[in-house]
Amino acid sequence: MCLMTGAFSRRFFVLFLSTLVCVTTAHSVGFREMSTNDGTFSVWYPSDTPSKLQRLGPFNLEISKNSPIKKGRYEIVLFSHGNSGFYRNHYLTIQALVNVGFVVIAPQHEADYLVGGNKTSAALNHRYFEISKALDAVENSIEFGDYVDIKKVHGIGYSLGSVSTLLAAGAIFSLQHSDDYCRRNELLDPNFCEDPGWIYRLIQSFRHDVVLPPTNDSFSQKPLISGKVVLVAPIFQGIRPSAKLSMSSLTVFAFNSDVIAIPAYHALPLHDEFSLYIPSEYLEVEGHHYAFISPFPKWLTEEEDIPVAKDPEGFDRAMFLNDLNEKIVKQITH
Repeated sequence: MCLMTGAFSRRFFVLFLSTLVCVTTAHSVGFREMSTNDGTFSVWYPSDTPSKLQRLGPFNLEISKNSPIKKGRYEIVLFSHGNSGFYRNHYLTIQALVNVGFVVIAPQHEADYLVGGNKTSAALNHRYFEISKALDAVENSIEFGDYVDIKKVHGIGYSLGSVSTLLAAGAIFSLQHSDDYCRRNELLDPNFCEDPGWIYRLIQSFRHDVVLPPTNDSFSQKPLISGKVVLVAPIFQGIRPSAKLSMSSLTVFAFNSDVIAIPAYHALPLHDEFSLYIPSEYLEVEGHHYAFISPFPKWLTEEEDIPVAKDPEGFDRAMFLNDLNEKIVKQITH
């Protein structure tokens, strides 16, 4: 909204008798959960309906649940969370994207418990289809179809989400390549190469029970992303560029204290290899692997031991995320 304030002085001739003072009214962050045959996903979008404080998992956040989308035409961001994570853990980043005018589509990946064994390729392929079918559902929905620009689709991936994001941009995954790397570098990169084990997968199967068809190795899929890609604390081994790459640019954020996806073995070689095909930028920031997750509420961390919620002494996760989110938004919008 713009307000006129009059100003006039007998001593000074002013070309305009009025000064235009613009007050920007930020839109609300709309939120809707939807589903496909492959699972659930969330859509975050600009809305004119006022937000209110609501619970999403353990978080209290200001959203406008199930409200109509604000009239307009919006570019899309496909958002892929890390291994066994939740899209809600990234609500601060997603809200920052919606605040500058994106529609964010964030699937809940359900087959991650199969990653690390002989079904890794199938589980990653399933991640691709969770993204693809969510995008298709939004494009063809009554609620959003007329308001999204399907020709301008960006991607953001965190940790394992970097693989599913790159698959959505036309890259190739090879489990054989990943296994060969770990045979050579298991002691140097133990957190990446360690198999969580069949007992873990069996326990998780009672929670998820995802049946996956066999997937060839190596494989690639139809590109979905036509715009910019941002990867945060990515993993690299097993993923490779191809002639089908469809993204317009790539930004890689590495965390200098990351021991889960060690930058020297993941973020840096990923950037170096993909930069041969597309314009790429490598940015290293102070932080540890799980610093990209929104801060958990104090009442929860006092009751439960949550490894991904822990920070080194003196590390301010909220401040870190505020700065990182500004950088992410800049990379997508510039």
